[in-house]
Amino acid sequence: MNSPSEARQTGKAFAILLLAFLSVTVKAQQPTYAPPPASAATVAGVRFESAAPIDESYRAEFDRCDRENIFREEEMPGFRKWTDDPNKVKVLLRFPNGTIFFQAKLALDIDGSQKACNNPGSADQCGTWFKWKDQSGKAANVDSDQYPFVVIPVAGLRGRDDREFRDKTGIAKGDLGVVIYKDKIVPVFVADGGPHNKLGEGSAALLKALGEDRCREWQHGHCARYRDFSVPGNVLFILFPNSGIADLTPAKALEKIRVEALKRFAQLKQTVPPEP
Repeated sequence: MNSPSEARQTGKAFAILLLAFLSVTVKAQQPTYAPPPASAATVAGVRFESAAPIDESYRAEFDRCDRENIFREEEMPGFRKWTDDPNKVKVLLRFPNGTIFFQAKLALDIDGSQKACNNPGSADQCGTWFKWKDQSGKAANVDSDQYPFVVIPVAGLRGRDDREFRDKTGIAKGDLGVVIYKDKIVPVFVADGGPHNKLGEGSAALLKALGEDRCREWQHGHCARYRDFSVPGNVLFILFPNSGIADLTPAKALEKIRVEALKRFAQLKQTVPPEP
C-alpha cells in the first residue's frame, strides 16, 4: 500500500499528465488558419499553426459591424458605416515572436495625397498620422500616391482616441510590415490612422503595387481621379511591433522600409517554431 507521500506524488503526476492531455486535445480542436490558395506560395514557410488568436471577441466585433453596422454596442454613423463594404477580418493572430497577422479586405485611403490636400472628398484629409521629420506644411504628410502604407484603427466616436487595436497588438505609428495579395508582396509602414471599426486600409501606392491600381488618371506621379472601391477580401497583413525606423526621410524611406520589412518577413519564415 502506498504511503500518503507517495499517493500525493502519484496524484500530482496524474494531474500533470491530464493537463497536458487536455492542452493537446484543445489545440487539436482549434482550426488551423490556411491562407488563400493564390497566396500560399508567397507565405510558404510561415508557420501559421504556431500563431494564436489575439482576442476573438474583438475580432468578432468587425464581423458584427459587417452584418449590423454596430461596433462595441454603438451604431456607426456616416462614413463609418461598413455594411456595404465589409471588413472581412477572417483572423487576427499573434506569432510567438510578437508578429501580428490578419486577413481582411483592403480599402483605399488617399490621405496625404495631392488630391486630398487640394480637392478633398467628404472623408479625405490632407494630414496623415505619421509625419516626416524636418518637413513642414503639406510636405510633412505621407503622400498616399507615392508611399505604400497601411492604416490602423485609432479614431473612436466623438473625437475619442481609441487605443484598443494598439493595446492588443502592440502595433504603433511607423511600424513596418508587408501586405500580400495573391502572389504579390509589398513592404509597408503604418502611416495613417482610421476609424476604430475599420480594419484593412491602405494607400493608393499600396493598391497599385499589389496590381489593384485605383487611379483613373495619373499626372506626374499623382492621381487626379480615383476609383474608390476595395479589394473585397483575401488580403494578408503582416505587421511587426516595435519595428519603426527612426528619422525616416521621404528620399530614403522606400528603400529603408523595403530592406527592413522584407528582412523581418524572411526571419518570420525561419525562426517561428511550431508549437509542441
